[in-house]
Amino acid sequence: MAKEEKVTLSIEESLKKLDEIVNVVENETLPLEKSLAIFEEGMNIIKDLEKRLSEAESKLAKIVKDDNTIEDYKD
Repeated sequence: MAKEEKVTLSIEESLKKLDEIVNVVENETLPLEKSLAIFEEGMNIIKDLEKRLSEAESKLAKIVKDDNTIEDYKD
């Protein structure tokens, strides 16, 4: 069995996909198995977005000091 490659969507694409998932869950009657699969996909998107947001916050914290001055930063 071939291993699935994970495709990383942009933040904007992830938010759009999450919005589509919410619309499907709210407006369609689906079998339980399909509902669970869609819910799981949505939760995975949310976890990915939370991770990316946390990484961005950490990066910003390294750039901006507590006194709001910018320190030298090289990634």
